[in-house]
Amino acid sequence: MSAQEDLFWVSNRMGFGLSPSELDRYQDQDQDLSEIVQKRINPEKYGLEVPVGPFEDVDDLIPTDKDSPDFNKRVQAASLELLDRWLDEMRDTPDPVLEWMTFFWHDHFAVSGREVKSLPALVGHLRLLRTHARGSYPTMLREVTIDPAMLIFLDGTENTARKPNENYGRELLELYSLGIGNYSEDDVLAASIALTGWRVTPDGVEFKPKRHDDTPQILLGNSGVHDLDTVMEAVTNHEALPGFISRKLSDAVLGTGIPDEIINEFASVFANNDLELIPLIEAVVDAGLSMNERVPIIRHPVSWLLNAEKVTGVKLEARERANILGQMNMLPGRPPNVGGFPGTDHYLSASSTAARFSSAGVIVSKTPRESVALQAAKSANWEDLANIFGHKNGFNQPTVDSLQDLWESSPSASQGGRVCLAIALSSPDFLVI
Repeated sequence: MSAQEDLFWVSNRMGFGLSPSELDRYQDQDQDLSEIVQKRINPEKYGLEVPVGPFEDVDDLIPTDKDSPDFNKRVQAASLELLDRWLDEMRDTPDPVLEWMTFFWHDHFAVSGREVKSLPALVGHLRLLRTHARGSYPTMLREVTIDPAMLIFLDGTENTARKPNENYGRELLELYSLGIGNYSEDDVLAASIALTGWRVTPDGVEFKPKRHDDTPQILLGNSGVHDLDTVMEAVTNHEALPGFISRKLSDAVLGTGIPDEIINEFASVFANNDLELIPLIEAVVDAGLSMNERVPIIRHPVSWLLNAEKVTGVKLEARERANILGQMNMLPGRPPNVGGFPGTDHYLSASSTAARFSSAGVIVSKTPRESVALQAAKSANWEDLANIFGHKNGFNQPTVDSLQDLWESSPSASQGGRVCLAIALSSPDFLVI
């Protein structure tokens, strides 16, 4: 693979693509790829500042007067503004790995505004994920366990000594740490009992001893488990966790079907570094860069939309973005179920394909005339357009044939350029990375 192909691969698999200006900037900096990758994964190591996140300094944006007659309307407006800021940050950030990992964990823990009606709690949850996105997984897991949004989402506030609620205990073991087959129903109950007693307050969370069952439990073969810290110790020390998290990250970055022996290597790196995420990220990316043949991945809708904005130079309105992502069943802040967003194959369905074509039309209708992608499409320069999309060796021949036929049959060069750009954005060449 060429350095440019590798750069596009990293930028798409652990980021949201490159704009033409970003590609020019990287090419002009005369840096080798390994340095660019390392700075992306661990910028603080190189003295680079982590940018302020989209969920900081937003208190004035979130309405608090619940008695106001227009409270619900203002909450909806604030939610839309926060979504727009988040998408802007993902698209424009100088730290793409951080924002990509934040969204990865949002899908992993899948706390949804459908159940969590408190906007401050949701914002706090996303801020938590971003804070720990490439830090210590045990620290993040512990903080998520007693996070107000998670306590609301999986009924942790109803988990009491008198009536243990197993919702979080089950997902902790099945979805967040070990995976099916590595725990028993007794372990679910033991974890749930040991985590009783937490409740959400106006100021955050508090532990209520009278609501807690302190009876020692046996969890995952560990005796004496009775509280948050001993649950976390039992879970994070389990031999299945490094492989479970490594497989999930590998699937997202490298694609599915990576052999078990490679996943086991990632898991060893993860375990040997005390479950710190940066060494795991480095191992996964290094493996991808060393592959002669890479597993294709279908872009999910957030990646598709943001990269479409980047390559065209368009900036859609917040409502347009929300409508597009809602139609494609991937609206940030609204995972459809506890398992997160659908797998990428879902986005090849008829409804998602139709939504993608119509959305591409919206994007190109607002693409500025000076857009280099639009200029390439207007002049039928498919080689330049492919390069802007990250395909140094050009589009696949069926895509070229389709674009050329469309361009030749369009009534004007201007219309032809926009129609062809819309088709290019909807093509497999742009959808598959």
